[in-house]
Amino acid sequence: MARLQEPQMTSPYLDRPLLPLAVALPRMLQEIEAALATAGPAKARRLRQRAQLILDLLTPRSTEPLST
Repeated sequence: MARLQEPQMTSPYLDRPLLPLAVALPRMLQEIEAALATAGPAKARRLRQRAQLILDLLTPRSTEPLST
């Protein structure tokens, strides 16, 4: 009895090399800024939220402990 062949997983992301976040995030921010130029109001709001998230990830955090 022949064994069934396992399905192959394919994804365009699996073919791309992995990039460090320090490289990928600024690129994503540039793409968002370019998309903002032609985005409608609703899409622009979502893009600005996404851009703010990326900026927060790129901003170094203080190493001082939070005061209580």
